Amino acid sequence: MKIIHQFIMLPVFRNINVFPLKHTNRPVNPFDLCHLIRIRLCSSKASAVKEFEDPEISHAEGSAVTISNQFELLSDVMTPLWKMPYDEQLRAKHNWSQSVVRMINERVNANRKEKRRLNVTPKIYHVKSSPVIMEYRNKDEFSIRNGADGHPKTVGFFIGSTASDNANFEQYIRTSELPVCTDFRPGGGNWRRLIVRSNEEGNTLAVAVCHPQLLSQERLIEEQQRLKEYFTSGPGKDDCPQSLYFQACPHARCTNEQAPFVLLHGKPFLEEHMWGKTFRISPDSFFQINTQAAEVLYETILKQANLTPRSTLLDVCCGVGPISILAADRVRGCVGIESVRDAVLDAKFNAKINNATNVDFFYGLAERLTERIIEELNLATDIVAVLNPGRAGLDPRVLRLLYKCPQISTVIYVSCKADMPSTLKNFVQLLTEGNFKLNSVTPVDLFPHTWHTELILKFIR
Repeated sequence: MKIIHQFIMLPVFRNINVFPLKHTNRPVNPFDLCHLIRIRLCSSKASAVKEFEDPEISHAEGSAVTISNQFELLSDVMTPLWKMPYDEQLRAKHNWSQSVVRMINERVNANRKEKRRLNVTPKIYHVKSSPVIMEYRNKDEFSIRNGADGHPKTVGFFIGSTASDNANFEQYIRTSELPVCTDFRPGGGNWRRLIVRSNEEGNTLAVAVCHPQLLSQERLIEEQQRLKEYFTSGPGKDDCPQSLYFQACPHARCTNEQAPFVLLHGKPFLEEHMWGKTFRISPDSFFQINTQAAEVLYETILKQANLTPRSTLLDVCCGVGPISILAADRVRGCVGIESVRDAVLDAKFNAKINNATNVDFFYGLAERLTERIIEELNLATDIVAVLNPGRAGLDPRVLRLLYKCPQISTVIYVSCKADMPSTLKNFVQLLTEGNFKLNSVTPVDLFPHTWHTELILKFIR
C-alpha cells in the first residue's frame, strides 16, 4: 500500500494506490457523485504526487468534484481527521468514549422504575494507539461511475508518476462490452465494483463484481475468461493480483451461497500472520481492517478476559477465529459462533494449521445456536463470553441466554459502533436485566484519521 496525498501523508490501502470516493455529504455534481480514484493492483512503488501548488487552498461546500479538487474532497470524506495531529485524534476519541458512557448512564436510568439513580462508573482507559497510522487498510471496495474527466467507466484516477503504471481493472472494463450498472432493473448495466484485500506480505486478492442482469451463463463465463486472460497473459499481466475472483451478484451484496465467488486465477485465499499464528482469509470472511492494530485489540481483549486454564471461551461472531485461536493455549477450550459459512470454514482450517485442538466453530445465527451451545457447556465452571458483533449489535435473545447462564461471570463486548442505538440497547440490557456491572471501557484506535473507534467494554457480575 502506498501513501499518496497532495499535502500530507495520508493512510490509504496496502499495495493499492487508490483513494475511493464512494459517498460524500456535499451536494456535488450528479455526474461526479460517485467519483473515484483509479486503482492499480500492484506492489510497485509509485511516487507520491502533489496536485495543488497552494496547501492553503480550500473548496466551498457544494462545489463539484473536479480533477483539481478531487484529492482534497476525498480526503475530507474518507479520512476527516487527516489534518489533526495524531495525539489530538486520540484525545478526541477518548472524549468520545466518555460520551458513550454518559449515553449508557442516561439510558440505564431512563429505564429504571426506582427513583434512585444508578451511576454507571467504569474505569475508562486511555485510547490504545494503532502501531501504524499510515498504509493500514487491508480491504476496501471501489464503485464504478463517471470520473471527473467524464468517462463513464472510472474506477479512479491513477496517481503514479509513470505512464507504464496503468490502472488495469479500469482499462479492462473500458474494453468490455458490458456497461456500468446504474440500476438493478433489467437494462441497468452490469459492472458494479471491485473488492480488494491485501496482507502484510504485500499479496492482493481482488473480486470483480458484476450484476448478471439477463446475461446468459455462457456470456458470463465468456466475460470471466476475458478478465482472466487480461490479467494473466494480456496487458494486466505485470500487475496481476495473487488471487483474482469474479462474482455475478444480482443484489446490493451477495454471500458466497447467494452468488459464488469464482476463482479465475491464483490462490483461493489470503494468509495473514499474527502472534506467530497463521490465518486463512476467504473473499467473504471478516477480518479486522487494520492488522497491526488488530493485534493490539486482541491482546487487550484477552487481558481483560482474565482467562485461566479452567476457563471456557464463548466466542460470539468469531469471524475466522483469531480470538479463540490466540486464546487456545490459555484456556480449557473455545467455542466460536459465526453466521458466515466461509468464515467458519476458514476458522476450522485456521484452528487445524495452528494446532488449536481445543477449539471448535459452528455456523449459524447466534440467536439460534447460543442456547444449544450453552447447554453443551453445562459442565464448564467458568465461561467468558466475548461478543464481537457488527454495527447493529446482537439480538436481545442472545444476551438473555448469556446472563441466564450462571457460569458466565464476565462478558467482553467489542463494538465498532458503540453509540448506535441498537448497540446501546445491548449495553443497557446487560446492566439492567442481566444485573451485570460495567467494569471498564478500553478504546482501541483501529481507524487512524477517522472518527471511528473500537471499544472493549468489560461487564462483570
